[in-house]
Amino acid sequence: MTIEHDFFGILGSDDEGEIYWSDSAELGDQDIEIDLSSPDEPSVSLEALDIAAFMINSLEDLDSQARESLVAELSAEGSVTALYINQCLEELDEEVIEDALIWDSGDKQIDFLRSIQLQRIGFHPHHIKNDEHFAVLDYSISPTETDALLVVTLDVHGDTIVISLDS
Repeated sequence: MTIEHDFFGILGSDDEGEIYWSDSAELGDQDIEIDLSSPDEPSVSLEALDIAAFMINSLEDLDSQARESLVAELSAEGSVTALYINQCLEELDEEVIEDALIWDSGDKQIDFLRSIQLQRIGFHPHHIKNDEHFAVLDYSISPTETDALLVVTLDVHGDTIVISLDS
C-alpha cells in the first residue's frame, strides 16, 4: 500500500508496514533535518500529513513556540530547561559557550535559549490525540561539542506536552 500526499509525495511502506520520509529545510542560516515516520500505514491519516506539512512550512513559528515554552518552563523549580543550561555550562569549556552564545542581553539563561540551535524535527503522524507526541524538536547549544539535547515534544495542535533531556 502507499499514501500519496501533495507535500510528501508518495509514501510507501516497507515490508513491515513502516512509513518513513526525510528531508532538510533552512531555518535562518541553519539546515534542519526533518523526518516523518509511522510504524504502520493504516494509522496515518491525510489530515495528520496535512498538519505535518503545515508545520514544516511554518518552521519559524513552530521554533518560536517551542522556544517560548522553554522560557516559560525556566521559572519552574528544578525545570528540565534550567537543568540542561546548567549541565552545558558545567560540562563545556567557557570558550565553547562564548562562541555558541549569539545573544548578550545580560540574562545568561535567556541568551542561552535564544542561542540554542534546532537540529532536527521528527513527526509522528500516527499520534494525533491531544496528549501524544506529534512533533519532536531537538535543540543543542553546540552540536559539535556535545551530544546533549534539549527536546521539546508537541502535540498535533503545536502545544508543548513535555520538555526532556537526551544525552
